[in-house]
Amino acid sequence: MGLPEERVRSGSGSRGQEEAGAGGRARSWSPPPEVSRSAHVPSLQRYRELHRRSVEEPREFWGDIAKEFYWKTPCPGPFLRYNFDVTKGKIFIEWMKGATTNICYNVLDRNVHEKKLGDKVAFY
Repeated sequence: MGLPEERVRSGSGSRGQEEAGAGGRARSWSPPPEVSRSAHVPSLQRYRELHRRSVEEPREFWGDIAKEFYWKTPCPGPFLRYNFDVTKGKIFIEWMKGATTNICYNVLDRNVHEKKLGDKVAFY
């Protein structure tokens, strides 16, 4: 399918050195184009875009992810509520409070029955 590529990372500072690992080399693997085209996250660039959005716009990011799921009971209130500031009260985080789903259905049954993917390999 492809061989790992070794790249020498340059840069000063601990972050660059941590990413590079022992000997200043990082290993990455590029799948064949036909695998990338059909992947949920087709490239490292797309992964980085998704990660950035998850950090900078968590409500919107996770709201879009949630739209891809079947919900027995949709979220009745705010999608995300949190407080990480002790001066403003109790520390808490609430994600989709009151919503219910069936993860087994979302992961397996929905893909087989609704998306007609029963003949596809789910993981390899």
